[in-house]
Amino acid sequence: MKEQVSQKMQDKIAFYRSMRRKEARPFFEFPPLPPSARLRYLPLDYDNYQVLYELFAEEDNPFINLEFKEKEKIGIYVVDLREFAKYSPKRGAFDWLIYWNDQPIGVLHLFDLSREKTNEKFKRCTIGFSIGKDFRRQGFAFEAIAHQIQYVFEHFKDIERIIAYTFPNNAASIGVLKKLGFTSNSKDYLSTDRYSFFEKQRFNP
Repeated sequence: MKEQVSQKMQDKIAFYRSMRRKEARPFFEFPPLPPSARLRYLPLDYDNYQVLYELFAEEDNPFINLEFKEKEKIGIYVVDLREFAKYSPKRGAFDWLIYWNDQPIGVLHLFDLSREKTNEKFKRCTIGFSIGKDFRRQGFAFEAIAHQIQYVFEHFKDIERIIAYTFPNNAASIGVLKKLGFTSNSKDYLSTDRYSFFEKQRFNP
């Protein structure tokens, strides 16, 4: 293992692999996410996950995932992505680090991929994003998410809707989602006031 992989991470990797059949293949494949106009995207993996810590450890934004402030928790998060989510028929997930001029500036999340329909309803997945504080309000989030939406609809043909959720007072994220054509819809998802839910249908303009 590389130096970045702690003993706790190694133990969890070993556990997942011991529980998986040797002939098991991932339920989901994630082709490379090509560059967009200003940005390029690298899969979050064992050799680069500490980038998240460097970006967000000192972050004072209340909307940033608290896991991103602790190296060990980020490491376990990456193990779950690489060793569990790809092999799960109901909880597929993948993350990309966002780079601008070789500078890491944020992360994209794709999760809740499932081979099953929910209550026989539409196929859906969820996306998320975080941008480092020095790189906000420059259109990077809009560009990255627009590119991700195109990627999802191109490579996951059965996905009918993309979901995103955030805190009701996160005006910046809500503004980006609305600009991208997401519409508010909390009634079809979790019945909680903690988050506001938005969706984008495949054939929305």
